[in-house]
Amino acid sequence: MDRQLLSKILAQMRKNLKEGKTIGDMKVGALLALGHQLEAIFYYLGHELGTTLKVKQSKDINQIPNDLKDLISQFNLGEIEITEATDEIIELKMKDHSSIKDLIKKGIKATGSFCSFEAGLLAGIVEKLSDRNCFAQEIGCSMETGEDNCKFMVIFQTE
Repeated sequence: MDRQLLSKILAQMRKNLKEGKTIGDMKVGALLALGHQLEAIFYYLGHELGTTLKVKQSKDINQIPNDLKDLISQFNLGEIEITEATDEIIELKMKDHSSIKDLIKKGIKATGSFCSFEAGLLAGIVEKLSDRNCFAQEIGCSMETGEDNCKFMVIFQTE
C-alpha cells in the first residue's frame, strides 16, 4: 500500500466533505491505486477518514448517537436515523450517502453489502467520539433491498 498516496486521497476527501462536494470518484481512484480487495480497502479508507476528522470526544456515552448524527450532517455524509443505541451498539439507517446516492437514482441493483466505506467511516467517527475501539457493518443495503436507506450496526469493543 502506498501510504503517501493514501494520505493525499484522505486529505482531498476530507476537504471535499467539508465543502459539500462528492468523493465517489476518489474512492474509485483509491481502489485502482491500492488493489482489488474492495470491501476491506473501502472499509479501511472510511475508517481512516473517520479517525482523521476533527471531532470532540463525547464525555457521555449516551450523547454519542446525537453527536454522530450532527457530524454526519456537518460533513455532508448523508442523513441518518438512529434506530437503537446502547452502551454496546448503535444501529442506524443512512440515506443519500456517497456510495449509493447516484446509483439508486439510476435504478442499479447489487447483492449483499455495498457500503463498506460508510461502515468504516461510521466506525472511525464513533471511535473518535467514544475513545473506544469499534467495528461497523452494513446489515441491509438499499442497493439490494430497494429501500431508501442502508442499515448499519456499530459495535463497541468490550475488552
